[in-house]
Amino acid sequence: MAFVYRRIYRILVLLGLLLVFVLWRNRHTAEKASEVVRYTPPLPPLPTGSAQPQSCFVFITRSMSLTKVRRTMFDVEKRFNERYHYPYVFLSENHFSDAFKEGVTKMASSPVHFALIEDWQEPEWIDTDRVNDRIGFRNMLRYWSGPFAYHPAIQPYRYIWRLEPGSHYTCDFEYDPFVEMKHRQLKYGFAISIQEIPSAVPSLWQSFEQYIAQHSSRGNSTLDWLVDADFNRCQFLTNFELIDLDFMRSTEYQELFNFMDRQGGIYYEQWSDASIRSLAVALLLSRKQVWWLADAGYSHDLLSN
Repeated sequence: MAFVYRRIYRILVLLGLLLVFVLWRNRHTAEKASEVVRYTPPLPPLPTGSAQPQSCFVFITRSMSLTKVRRTMFDVEKRFNERYHYPYVFLSENHFSDAFKEGVTKMASSPVHFALIEDWQEPEWIDTDRVNDRIGFRNMLRYWSGPFAYHPAIQPYRYIWRLEPGSHYTCDFEYDPFVEMKHRQLKYGFAISIQEIPSAVPSLWQSFEQYIAQHSSRGNSTLDWLVDADFNRCQFLTNFELIDLDFMRSTEYQELFNFMDRQGGIYYEQWSDASIRSLAVALLLSRKQVWWLADAGYSHDLLSN
């Protein structure tokens, strides 16, 4: 019996050390990001009667995630949207159930829209026999990397706030982030940055360097955020992000996405939308166009800001 207790104790110690490491790494990469983008105090509220930016919240989810979606919407409404009433857009590769639609509509203080994703499948050049992960999950990561910005339900909007089912917002927003994005001419906002594990992206940087070699360099980029002595694998955690869709719809972003998409790393390795988005932000945007929401209380799984 004593042997069993010792094993349990060792396992608990190892889990504790792992948690400390994850929290330390999150803090370290956030500090690295803060060297690139600085938080600035919010602007005053818009004058009464001023039009809000064309903005919305976006979920890509399924009906089975109703409980997690409602939990996140509760936080968003309480912390922000019950004062601002921005609409929600729900996208899925499957039709939402009536129970899902009713459940989320009851949570919202604003219009709710539901739409089907028609182009969810993997590209024709992908060899599915080489894919070692759930193909549907890989399709979702690819979709978030680029195609979602052109969905008809998203087309009317300039700015989006991405929401992840089950994530939590722990502090009130004392200002409107969409107004901040518009008035400060910001293109991208994030709360957390992390380091990807090497085995997930073995050829990512090599492919990116090939793209750079074929295109003229940009003097105002923030590529130094991604490079110490070598590629440091830093990336934005994209399950909470604010995006100016003009950036994602730009020729420069789409050229980069199409090139990286053709390399197949989203399917054959473990590249994610965070991988692609972080490279695009670092290459195409200047420091003053990127916003670290340092005061946004946010948590997802073991990561928090």
